[in-house]
Amino acid sequence: MRASPTQSPSSSGLLQRLSERQRECLELAAGGLTSSAIGARIGLSPRTVDEHLMGACRALGVRTRIQAVARLAVAERSTEPRTFLP
Repeated sequence: MRASPTQSPSSSGLLQRLSERQRECLELAAGGLTSSAIGARIGLSPRTVDEHLMGACRALGVRTRIQAVARLAVAERSTEPRTFLP
């Protein structure tokens, strides 16, 4: 059963589903880079970058790279220690 948008799997489990290359491509996409720009930065073709991003989407259970970036951001944010101190 797929998790609903409001019920996501644990953050560590979510991040472990991604390969290093998928995560790298997603993090660069989160910075606003296109597939061509990501490819130029890490030495891959834009098509290969798209394949990594599509694999990340499948692993995270989403349909678009924007949704995948959002899932990654939420997962990374929840792994940071929370404190209410200034």
